[in-house]
Amino acid sequence: MNRRQSFVCIAATTLFTAAAFLFFGLRYPYHIHYQEQLQLFQFGSDYFLQVTSVPGGLADWCGRFLTQFFYYAWAGAAICALLLCLIQVLTWKLAGRNGFTTYALSFIPAAFCWFHLCGEHSIPGALVALAIALAAALAVSRISSRKTALILYPFLVPVLYYICGGLVAVYLLAVPVILCRRFSFKVIVPCLIIVLVLGAASPLVARQLFNYPLKRLILGIHYNRYPHMVAVWMWLAALSVPLVCLVKESVKARTDALTGWACLVGAAIFCVAGVSLNSDREKEEHMCYDFMVRYGMWNRIMMKADMKNPDKPFTVCCLNLALGQSGRMEQHQFEYFQNGPQGLLPDFMRDCTSPLPTAEAYWALGMVNTAQRYYFEAQEAIPDFQKSARCYKRLAETNIVNEDLQVARKYLIPLTKTLFYKGWAEKALAAVDDGSIGSWPEYSKEKALRFKENDFLFSDKEMDSMLGKLYLENRGNRLALDYLISYALLGKDIPRFAEFLSLYEGTPLPKPYQEAFLLYWASSHNGPEGLPDFISRDVLNNFQAFVTGMQQGQDANQLGGRFGKTYWYYYYFRFNG
Repeated sequence: MNRRQSFVCIAATTLFTAAAFLFFGLRYPYHIHYQEQLQLFQFGSDYFLQVTSVPGGLADWCGRFLTQFFYYAWAGAAICALLLCLIQVLTWKLAGRNGFTTYALSFIPAAFCWFHLCGEHSIPGALVALAIALAAALAVSRISSRKTALILYPFLVPVLYYICGGLVAVYLLAVPVILCRRFSFKVIVPCLIIVLVLGAASPLVARQLFNYPLKRLILGIHYNRYPHMVAVWMWLAALSVPLVCLVKESVKARTDALTGWACLVGAAIFCVAGVSLNSDREKEEHMCYDFMVRYGMWNRIMMKADMKNPDKPFTVCCLNLALGQSGRMEQHQFEYFQNGPQGLLPDFMRDCTSPLPTAEAYWALGMVNTAQRYYFEAQEAIPDFQKSARCYKRLAETNIVNEDLQVARKYLIPLTKTLFYKGWAEKALAAVDDGSIGSWPEYSKEKALRFKENDFLFSDKEMDSMLGKLYLENRGNRLALDYLISYALLGKDIPRFAEFLSLYEGTPLPKPYQEAFLLYWASSHNGPEGLPDFISRDVLNNFQAFVTGMQQGQDANQLGGRFGKTYWYYYYFRFNG
């Protein structure tokens, strides 16, 4: 490889790393945060032994250690980019640094790893396992003593299997390709047979020691959160490494430069196309809304909704909570897409993501027990049975508000062993121990909002009754009133809305409430005579124009230009139950 090609190699690796860093930092930051909130990494021997007690556990522990820094998106982006860079460089060195073609092809395993990271349930620890296996293969191939290399190669197989899990396959397959350059075929074959026997025996022995299906012991326990799913991209990355090593033997020196440039361009196109196809913008948007709800970024949620109107129950729930928390629900709710009561407080779904914004809404309303149930169920639905730092923190808080302090301690103690939650957990634990936790402003407020009596059967099928009871017990709970009236409006229950409207004490009456009241009035009156004073002349004129348009047979598109942000438009053209 000449000097010019060496410069191109450095530039291409730098560009690849920078592209990965910017992708995860700018385009995919909420997938980074999502990974962090689905684990509870703890410093301590108990946690270490628990994680490392299975094949691949040490690599998984290292991956979890790195994932805790995903608390900050740019730190997570840097870690992902450096892991991808490390895998590319290790592949290049393992294949032989002298060939420009092998350098270009060394991006293929790293590209597969990038595709792996695009999945929300793909665990970063799989990249650590692959990097360890590659580093071990490189170390064995660089040993100057041939005898030592032949002895160490099979010896490391069970060790690496225990450290990395099934991805030890890259070590099993890549090392023989390298050693064939130094040894005769007769010397390699017996060693290779021993290695293959050890490779096959390792998961079989592990099956007797660990309570896992043989398939998972072979394909990896900790590469994907869903136990039944195979980390396909990681296995393609592992299997492509020995193929890259074989290329060195087939490319002639005089064509290496031309072939290398063609492969480099092809690898770049492959990487860009693969990342584009495997990245999920819709899920990234959901994770973005969830992140903003988690940290109470209500204005940012509405700014995002102004740019692109959310249209899924998950995102609409986040938007409605932001409207309620910022005091804008009563005035501006129907300026955005609404999909019925499911966009206010969605029904419970047993997964690790959907219940979280709903739980935050219940917590903000003061329905502490319901919020606690949603958080607990969300945590228990994590596919690989990890605990969630986010859920642990909120579960500690719900138990503090309910004055179940011993249960709160159960959640606080593990949080004191974390990096980013330690400070808060230690302060909260000390306050629990000295009895001052109840005086913290956020918990005093939550105690004032919650139900005065908990000895009744909560029913999400009678949500209006639950919200009404919550508000009547504490007239200062304005969010409960907003949700109560909104629940009737979104369900198109106009008589119930008129009943709930008597609880509203503000003036002037918000425009959507006036619009809904006109529908109630029109159902029992032939004209505007006798209308209450809280109906403005502008709203009445618009209503008469809307009715005229309906009578003339105008459709949703024709009426949407002028009335698309009114309650009447929602009532007639949105959400049919």
